[in-house]
Amino acid sequence: MKRLLRGSVVLAVAVGILSCSGDPTSDFREPSGIVATPTVVFIDVGETKPVIVSLQDDQGSQIAADYEITAVGPGISVVQDTAFQNTTAEGVVINNSVRFQVTASAIANSSFTLNAGGQTLVIPVRVTPATVNLVISNPTPNFGDTITVTAPPGVLFTDSSEVTFAGGPAGDIVSLSADRTTLTLVPGPNTAGVVTVSHTTVSYDESLDFTITSTGTVTSPVLTDLTGATLSNATPALGETVTLTLPAGIKVIPDSFLADSSPGVLADSGLVIEGAMNPAEVTVSADSSTITFVPAPNSDSIITVRGVVPSPLPQFPQILQTTIKLTTPRIDSIAVTFSDVAPDVLEEITVTAPAGFRFDTTTSDTLGTLANLQFLIGGQPAIIGSLAPDGRSATITPLPGSSGFASISGVIVDAAPQFVLTLPATTSITVPAVTPLEGTGDPATAPTITLPGVGGSVTINDAGAFDYPAAIFGGDFGLFPARLYKVVITAPTALTVTLDWPTSEDLGVYYFAADGVTEPAEGIPADNGGAGASPETSTSALLPGTYLLAVVNFSLTDPPVFSLTISR
Repeated sequence: MKRLLRGSVVLAVAVGILSCSGDPTSDFREPSGIVATPTVVFIDVGETKPVIVSLQDDQGSQIAADYEITAVGPGISVVQDTAFQNTTAEGVVINNSVRFQVTASAIANSSFTLNAGGQTLVIPVRVTPATVNLVISNPTPNFGDTITVTAPPGVLFTDSSEVTFAGGPAGDIVSLSADRTTLTLVPGPNTAGVVTVSHTTVSYDESLDFTITSTGTVTSPVLTDLTGATLSNATPALGETVTLTLPAGIKVIPDSFLADSSPGVLADSGLVIEGAMNPAEVTVSADSSTITFVPAPNSDSIITVRGVVPSPLPQFPQILQTTIKLTTPRIDSIAVTFSDVAPDVLEEITVTAPAGFRFDTTTSDTLGTLANLQFLIGGQPAIIGSLAPDGRSATITPLPGSSGFASISGVIVDAAPQFVLTLPATTSITVPAVTPLEGTGDPATAPTITLPGVGGSVTINDAGAFDYPAAIFGGDFGLFPARLYKVVITAPTALTVTLDWPTSEDLGVYYFAADGVTEPAEGIPADNGGAGASPETSTSALLPGTYLLAVVNFSLTDPPVFSLTISR
C-alpha cells in the first residue's frame, strides 16, 4: 500500500508539471507558419474588429507562442486582446490562440505584421468609409442656394453618386469636380440632418462601392403646407369659378397637372378636395402663382395641390395642402318622380328629374350606349328603354324583386354641368318577385298553362335556367336550350302568343308534340320576331291535342325574366 501511494504522488506531480507548461510538446515541434482569421480585415473608419491567430506546425496543430506586432500601416492601430485567454482547469493560460483588436482611424489600404516562433504573417487591412467628416460649404442654405460637399482624403465620388438628406428630397447634383472629391448640388426644402452619399468609392480600390454619411448636417427652409394661400371665395355657389392664390414665393408647375402627354391637357387630379369629386376646368396662371377651377358639389375640406415648389426650386415639386378649406352646397339626393312606384313585372315606368336636374345623355359608342346613366333599385340594374333628348326624363323597366330607393348614376345639376353625380332617389319602388316555375326542363314535368276562354288572355312571368335541349326545325341546326310549358287543346283553336323580355337576348317560341321532340304538322312556329326582337308575337292554328310550348334561347346568357302571354 505504501508503494502504491508513493506512485500516485509521482503521477500527480507529473500532471501538475504538464498543467503549468500548457503544451509539454511545444518545444519539440517546429513552427511552419502563422494562420489568421480573417485573412483580410475589412473595416469602417471608427470601427474595431478582432483577428484570431495561431502558430501552427506541419500537421496543422497549434503551438503556444509569444507574438510581436510590427509594421503597423497608416489609418489603423493593433493591440493584443489580453481578455481573450484559453486556460486549463487550474486557470493556467494556454497561448495556442491569440486575439488582436484592429481599430480603424482613417481610410487606408493598410496592413500589420505578426511575428512568432520565427514565422511572419502580414495581415492586410482595408479601411473603408462609413460616417466621415464631409466638408459642407453651407450647412444652412436658403431656397435655391448651391452648396458643395467635399470628401475626406481617400474617398471619391462617382458619376452614379446620389445625395440624400435626413428629411427633405434628394439633392439636385449640379456637377462633380474633375478629381471627384467635390459634389456641387442644390438641397431641396425641409432638409434637417446628416448628408448621405451613395455610390462612393475609395482611391486605393475603385472597384469598391460604398454609402457614406456625414458627421455634419444640412438644414434648409421648411415648406410643408400652403399657409398663407387664399381663396377668392371659400363658400362658392354651384358652378362658380374660384381662384386659389399661392403664398408669396411659391408657385405650381403646370406639368404636374397634366392628364396625359397632350399639350395643354390639364388633369383634374392636380387638385383634390377630400370627400368630393375633383375640381373641373383647372387652369394655371402664366406666372404659376394662381390656380382657377370650378369646385364640385359637396366639397367641404382643405385643398391638396400637386406640383408645389418654392420659386427658386422648380426641381423639387411637392404635394401640399392649404390650411383653409373650401365648402360648396351639398347635394345628397334627388327627388325624382316615378310614374308608378309599385309596377308590375316587366312594366315600363317613367322617371322624371326635378327642376334643376337632368340625366346624362352622353353616349359611349356609335350604337348609342349610354356612358354614365344607370338606375339601381335594390342593387339590381333597371333596363333603360328610352331617354328624353334633354335628359329630363327616362323610361325604365325595373327587374322583378327590385325594392328600395333607387341609386341613380349619371345625374347632372344644371348649375354645375361639369360634374356627373350618383345620387339616391327620395322615393322607393317595389316590384313583385318572380319565382321560376318548376319542371320546365322535362316534357313529363312541364307545367300546364290553363288556356283562357274565347277573347281572353293569360300571362305567366318566368325566370331561371333554360335547361331543355330543344330540337327545333327537326334538329337540323342542333339543340337549343329551352323552357317547356304544356298546352292542352280540346277543339280547333287559334292561339296568339306574345313573348316579352327586357334584355338583349334572342328568344323564340316553338310548338312540339307531347314528346317534346316531334314538331306538329299543322300550324306554324309561334316564333315570328327575328333575332333579338322583343316582344315577339305570332298566331298559330292548332288542332285538338297536347302540345309543349318551348321558349327557346339562342343566346349565351339567360334573361333575368320574361313574360309569356297567350290570347284566344
